[in-house]
Amino acid sequence: MEGVVQLINRLQGVATLVGDNAASDKSLPGLWELLPSIVVIGGQSSGKSSVLEAVVGKDFLPRGTGIVTRRPLNLQLVNNKESEDEFGVFLHRPNEKFVSYDAMRAEIEAETERLLRTEGKAVSPKPIQLTVTSPHVPNLTLVDMPGLTKIPIDGQPKSIVRELEDMARTYIKGDNAIILAVTPANADLATSDALHLAREVDPAGDRTIGVLTKLDIMDPGTSAREILDGTSIKLKHGWIGVVNRGQKDIVNRMDMYEARRKEMGFFKSNPAYADLKNIGTGFLSSKLSTQLIGAIRRQLPNIQNAINGNIIALEKEIESLGGPGAYSRGAMVHLVLTLCRQFEEAFSRAVDGGKGGGEQILTVFEQRLTNNIKAIKFDKILEPQNVKRIVEEADGYQPHLIAPEMGYRRLLQECLVMFKGPADIAVEEVHTILRQIVFRTLESEDCKNLQQYAHLKREIAQTAAATLETMRDEARRMVVTMVEMERSYLTAEVFKEILSQNGRSAELGPEGLIRTLSGRAVSEVMNDNLPPADAHLRKIAIHVSAYITHVRTQLKQTIPKAIVHTLVLQSKKKLLDKLHADVAAKEDRPLKVMLSEDEGVAKRRETCMTRLELMKKAQTEVNTVAY
Repeated sequence: MEGVVQLINRLQGVATLVGDNAASDKSLPGLWELLPSIVVIGGQSSGKSSVLEAVVGKDFLPRGTGIVTRRPLNLQLVNNKESEDEFGVFLHRPNEKFVSYDAMRAEIEAETERLLRTEGKAVSPKPIQLTVTSPHVPNLTLVDMPGLTKIPIDGQPKSIVRELEDMARTYIKGDNAIILAVTPANADLATSDALHLAREVDPAGDRTIGVLTKLDIMDPGTSAREILDGTSIKLKHGWIGVVNRGQKDIVNRMDMYEARRKEMGFFKSNPAYADLKNIGTGFLSSKLSTQLIGAIRRQLPNIQNAINGNIIALEKEIESLGGPGAYSRGAMVHLVLTLCRQFEEAFSRAVDGGKGGGEQILTVFEQRLTNNIKAIKFDKILEPQNVKRIVEEADGYQPHLIAPEMGYRRLLQECLVMFKGPADIAVEEVHTILRQIVFRTLESEDCKNLQQYAHLKREIAQTAAATLETMRDEARRMVVTMVEMERSYLTAEVFKEILSQNGRSAELGPEGLIRTLSGRAVSEVMNDNLPPADAHLRKIAIHVSAYITHVRTQLKQTIPKAIVHTLVLQSKKKLLDKLHADVAAKEDRPLKVMLSEDEGVAKRRETCMTRLELMKKAQTEVNTVAY
């Protein structure tokens, strides 16, 4: 199962490369928190770095006063017994092997300075990843956190105490983090920064291992026996006692083999510790390897399931953000036309739909147009004195022989022209409804893929509006022409039928009667007792009224047909034809402008795609081990 440790190492490397770490954006599905790791926390004077160097068996960590470790160090140890070669590889310099541990230390310092100088910060949660391959190291993954402190020192900012604590908390709060809480034995454990933080995030102690350092410099006559044997300050996974090199040993360049021998010599010669097993760097390394491998074994199925779920979630979000970007001219044209087609189909569905679409248009035809036509006032035109004036003006000096035909025609023309107003209003109202449907469609769920392309969305809106205006003008011309046609050529057969109605009410029955604008039958009105002086003028008005009623009925049917044909149906077929033609002729630059996105959307999609790539790489890695 030691191979699974290498798997976790590779997954951590992939995660770090794409910026996925304990402190990264949690709005994205992540990998880091799924991976078991050992996170080492402790105060700045706890001996934490010495513990790590003892596990590795080499000096390689920066040393000094104050905050020496200023970024988390993700230390991956790979045991390779097939070669005596020892080397380190940094994730940010993957093609270079560091065979000198002094060079590794220098690179840690240089990379730390580079990032902190760029960010203008004293510390950063972004990790440095170093993989050390050697026949002398255990298979382990450790994250060395910057040391905790209670007060700022050496010119440190006042916020440093909180920053360091928050950073450590972020790395150890995940359920897959094994906490290695390093505490000096010569200090009061009740005030231990590491122990306090570990208990905060892991109150049951399920993930915490305690390490006691500096046992060799405790006050004479005292020991940490009760802590190490579990009598005092209990931890579920217990405490491990270690003795690190002192400052003199470090200055004298004592090697780790000699340091290990000296450490075990101390424990064997001290009666308080001689019989204990949980002592020494060797035991610590073995304990950590066992804990890490066990955690990985338990977590591997969950890692696999989570990765698969994350891939699905990321693919859905990328799709909702418009899918992968288009870069070639052909791809850009295809994307624009696809988005236009999605809009056109959604617009067409809305027009054919009920509330807010076809229902509104039907209301214009069946209610508003009908009411507007009925509301036309013909009274002044058909009053006797006006009829007389028009008839006399039309006939001129020639007296009419039987009926004033020219007068009839002039009266009808003056009445019929009044239908233009309601017809024009109907066209405008349908045009307004279609414009509203355009803008509602642009904001609808059906056009969600269009939302990040503000320029294209604006082009679609402008093209649709301009096209609708052209179609509106055509519809207006058609309905006006229809009214003009009625004025230009009067139907004689209708007039003959009107004249034949006199005295035939009983014979024709209710359905056969021709009615005037008032709704009364012609034969009924003609039987009214009319004053002799203007009886013939009244008859002319009645005949004209009946003819207008006939035309009114026709126009209530034909005006909607004309509007539907020239405006509604054409908008469903040709709304974006001009944009299609323009797009096909555009070069790369205007296409890129058209597809320029909202910066936030583009950045989010790019981030999601990077994270998706991470998850797919992780899936491949896990599958090679799982099957």
